[in-house]
Amino acid sequence: MWNYGNGSSVCDALGALGFGRGFVKPLLKLFLIGVVIAGLIYAYVVFKAVSERSEQHHVHAHSTR
Repeated sequence: MWNYGNGSSVCDALGALGFGRGFVKPLLKLFLIGVVIAGLIYAYVVFKAVSERSEQHHVHAHSTR
């Protein structure tokens, strides 16, 4: 039961298929770098949208007449 919970059976299965740590570790690093880059892009887009919405608009919504 504990082997399934900590993922060692997955590693054993990958090792039996010929995918050792030499293959999985760089692939995991590449995936994590991609997640970090996607998070930075998402944060940039969200902060830019928030700053644009908070700016004072030159055209007033209601007439002052």
